[in-house]
This record gives sequence, structure tokens and C-alpha cells, in this order.
Amino acid sequence: MHVRPSFSLFLSDDFQLVIPQTSQEAQISMGSKIIVPCHLTPEICAIAMQIKWFKETDCVCIYKNRHVIEGRSYKDRATLDTHVLQRGNVSLHLNNFSVSDVGDYYCQVISGDRTQQITVGVRIKPEVQPASQSPTFQGQSIQLILFEIDKIWTEEETIEMDESALMSEMKVNNMQQLHQMMIRAYREGCLNWS
Repeated sequence: MHVRPSFSLFLSDDFQLVIPQTSQEAQISMGSKIIVPCHLTPEICAIAMQIKWFKETDCVCIYKNRHVIEGRSYKDRATLDTHVLQRGNVSLHLNNFSVSDVGDYYCQVISGDRTQQITVGVRIKPEVQPASQSPTFQGQSIQLILFEIDKIWTEEETIEMDESALMSEMKVNNMQQLHQMMIRAYREGCLNWS
């Protein structure tokens, strides 16, 4: 009798975003690296996907077409480990950690016409509160807690995220520069809205 092995088949757009554990704790020194965890489940390759990370509405980094683009405020600080994307690990790596990095991080992963998102809270323990209410810990080590937040982002916030991501991709510093760039492209026939 010949028995075929059974295989689980997951399409690349059949996934969810999760934090590996319900919450994680991290002991971190100011100025060191922090990893904001996020994984695809099932564990599928994310190399061909588009990945966007935001802190609040500010673009931290974008992974698109196999390249990482840092957000304007995160130059030389934010990246993804592209070597683990094939295992579905889309965690954000943030260098030179400071108290101002405490807050809500929004991860969005796009594959084809499927989009999944998750919000990860990064808080100082034991106070589970935003950085704006936290003391400064220059040169010290602090205990952080990282956990999933059930947050609904407003339409205004998502528009701000899109603008921030577009400005990062276009490497402009403000909306006026972006508008000027789009007008120039339109005049040169590079943009067509019909």
C-alpha cells in the first residue's frame, strides 16, 4: 500500500500577525537595540511582501521590493532582519533606544490584495503608560514590557501614516516638498490620473 505524505498548503496571502508570546519583557539600556516582536502565522516567507512599521503615525521603516527604507526620523536606527523574513519574522529592530521610543508601534504587512496589521505597545514596567508621562532614564537600564494592543486607528491617523510612508519612500521632509515633486512629475508627463 502506497501512502502519500500529507502537506499543509498555505497561500502567501493566508496569514495573521502575532506577537510570539502574550507579552514580552526586556531589560534594555539606553542607547542599545530593542526588537519590537512580530511574526506571521503560519510561519511563511515574507520576502516578497511589503512591510510597514510606524510609531504612532510616524513611519519608522518600510520593506518593499526587497529593500528597507528608513523613516525620516529613524535614519540609521530602524531596520528589519532580512535574513529571518523567510521564516515569517517581521520584527522591527530599533537601534539607539531612548525613552522617546516608548509608545505604540503599528505593523502592516501586505501580500497581494491581503493586508494584516497589529499594534504592539512598548511600555516601561511597572507603569503601563506612554513615554510622555515617564521619567528620563539617561544612562540607565530599564525594564520594558512589549504586548499586543487592541487599538483601532482613526481614518485621520491612517492618512497621516500613508503620508509619512510616502514621504519616507520619496525621501522628502515635508508635504510641501512632496506636492512640488508630484506637480513636477505631472508636468513632465510621469503622472497620469485618468
